[in-house]
Order: sequence, then structure tokens, then C-alpha cells
Amino acid sequence: MSFRDILADLLQTTRGAIGAAFLDSEGESVEVASARPFDTDDHELRVIGAYAGIFLSHLRRIAEATNSGSSARFKIDFAASRIFCCALGDGYYLVAVVDAAAVEGTVWQGLERCRAALLAEM
Repeated sequence: MSFRDILADLLQTTRGAIGAAFLDSEGESVEVASARPFDTDDHELRVIGAYAGIFLSHLRRIAEATNSGSSARFKIDFAASRIFCCALGDGYYLVAVVDAAAVEGTVWQGLERCRAALLAEM
């Protein structure tokens, strides 16, 4: 299965999904997919993904400096949307953008399935 197919599956099975991005340690997009191309295009998903990588990097440094353990995931809530991010390993990470009404537990479950599928293909 291609990376794009894996992201598309995440978007199709996650209620309220807007888009998803699979990125490398430099914040460069390996693949992106949009469930709502008229609302969020590939460029916007790449930018969101790159900034999520910066946040993830800062969280890792804070966790290391405070001996808090590793940071594996985070979520940011906005008025109309939410951004979910999880680490894949070797610096790669996954970002999902959903609308604000999406059920958090369902999104995390979908991200875990997507994460496992991406790791199997890497």
C-alpha cells in the first residue's frame, strides 16, 4: 500500500477529517492527503505539518531537559479545528487535521492504525 493510500484510509475512516501529512525529521512532507481540497490544500497541509514538527521538536527538548520521558504525541485545539501529531520513529511523524467536533479518542485510534501501516511500509 502506498503512503498516500494509507493517509487516504485515515481520512476516510476518521469522522471530521480535513487532511493528513506524513513528514520527515526536517519537516519535509513525504506525503499529504486532503479530505476537503476546497478547504485545505496540499500546501497548507505541508505548512501545518512543518510547524507541528517544530512543536514536536521543542516538546522533545523540554521532556529531555526535565527528565519527563519521551514525547510521543500532542494535540492543539483551535476554535474550528484540531491538529493531532504523533511520532513514528527515526524523526518521522504524522499529522492529522480534523474539525473541532471530531471525537478525540476516535482520532487517536485512527492515527495509531495509520502509524502502524506507515511503519510497516517504511
